Amino acid sequence: MGGFYLMALLGPSAAVDYTESYIDPTLEGDQLLKESEKYEKQFEQASVASTMSEEVVGLLRKSIELQERYIDKAKTLGREPADRLMSLRTRLHNIESAPIAETIESLEKNAAKAEEDGNFAESITLYRQAYDLQSKINTDYPLSKYKNIGKRVEFDRQVKMLEARPLYEKTVGLEKAAQAALAKKDLLAAKGLFEKTIEAISQLHAEHPASVYTDFARLMRLESELASLRSGGLAEKIAAFEKAAKEAESKKDFLSASESYSDAAENQRTLNRLYPKSRYVSEEKVRAFELKKIETYSWKFAKEIKEQDAALLASLRSGDIGAVAETSANLLRKTEHFMQNFPQSPLIGDEILMRMRYVNFMSHDIGKIRNAIQPMLGSLEGFDGVKMLRTEVTQELYSLVMQENPSRFTNDKNRPVDSVTLEDANRFCSRVSWLLGYDAKLPTEKMYRTAIGSLRYADINEISWNNMNSEGKTHPVATRKSNDRGYYDLLGNVAEYVRPNVSLPDFVYIIGGGAQTSADAIGDIPMSKFDPKQRNRMVGFRIVVEYPDKKASK
Repeated sequence: MGGFYLMALLGPSAAVDYTESYIDPTLEGDQLLKESEKYEKQFEQASVASTMSEEVVGLLRKSIELQERYIDKAKTLGREPADRLMSLRTRLHNIESAPIAETIESLEKNAAKAEEDGNFAESITLYRQAYDLQSKINTDYPLSKYKNIGKRVEFDRQVKMLEARPLYEKTVGLEKAAQAALAKKDLLAAKGLFEKTIEAISQLHAEHPASVYTDFARLMRLESELASLRSGGLAEKIAAFEKAAKEAESKKDFLSASESYSDAAENQRTLNRLYPKSRYVSEEKVRAFELKKIETYSWKFAKEIKEQDAALLASLRSGDIGAVAETSANLLRKTEHFMQNFPQSPLIGDEILMRMRYVNFMSHDIGKIRNAIQPMLGSLEGFDGVKMLRTEVTQELYSLVMQENPSRFTNDKNRPVDSVTLEDANRFCSRVSWLLGYDAKLPTEKMYRTAIGSLRYADINEISWNNMNSEGKTHPVATRKSNDRGYYDLLGNVAEYVRPNVSLPDFVYIIGGGAQTSADAIGDIPMSKFDPKQRNRMVGFRIVVEYPDKKASK
């Protein structure tokens, strides 16, 4: 096999010197072509009649040389002579490279067999020989059908794989042993074996970087496994601190719980810093422990604030305005102090601080606002615990609650507020809720229609400001007759928002029509889509107040 390999490398094409063959220099172009064709014909006849000997192949070489001389002397620009020359050369390359290709095929089979038998050294030698021969074909016989760049690359890949395989199998054995030790809970042995596995894989990557066994994902997984083993003690310590903290919380020992959460956070930070590849690494846990530390430490102060907030709510609901003023001022100081000292605590949020500041700021006007709303609330049939404002919200009431007035018709404070967005109306409801102690909201469509009742015997012009009687502008509320249920201006004057089904709608509905709506349309209780961010002088609102105690609604 070795001798055959060397003979193939030396090949017939390297031993022939075309310049020594005699060509009559007196031959002209056409004669050269005829001579070339003659030798080609002799080659065809001889290759059929006998084996492909060196003498027979020499006829083809002679034909090629004559064709080359013909092209050189004829100085032709046509494609046909060049195509013929290419065809002749291709046949020669195929013939001369065929024995080498057969040798390569034999070497490849023998190499695969040696690999299968575990004789990797022999397999490497054979694949290298096949690589060299394929390189020769690719270089010396570029027109040959046996030229194959991919095969040369595959032989190289096989050599590199076989060279790396013993070290790879070593890493596989070490990893299996490490996993077995881990399964037996022999952590010390597992750590040592994982260290050796990682060392062997790193060596494999360094010595055989182009091998198919190069696997950085595997290396990262094993490094994570080792780091997790090394950090296991810390992880158990963290879990113990967390458990102790939860037990202390359940016993309402919030100071001890805060200390345990603090210890858990500190140990988690240490683990993250020392073992960044461990599966137990978690910045999220650090944040969670820190938040719980603050929450448990601040629980006592938050509890006091919530208890006083409940007392404030009771005072608001009972109408004890003196107690409201005193409690809100004290509660505001405590809430601001809490927010300064525990800005990350989830127990007391920004909403309560905003509410405290508003209630304290409005303490002198709370009685006035309540007196403007509560006597004007009417019951709704079928809605226990819900009362609706009998009139539209006036500019006077809106200005008192919001400290601003967006309306365009401003020459009478008893006119309905207009040009309000949905956000304006909802903010008004929130502030009224803070001052009453009960939730104020926009009415639903069903509530609104319930308040309207039947229009069968109603005189639309008597109960509404519309385009027939309004002169195209709004009028003070309750200056037309109420309907049979005691409500004013449910139709006409300004169209009113109804409560949307979602918090941030793309559009809302307004109902009832306004001062510029026709009487006929108002009789049909008009309802239309409206941009919640738009300000329109024909759009306002009224509110409903929800009482959780049904007796309070009577």
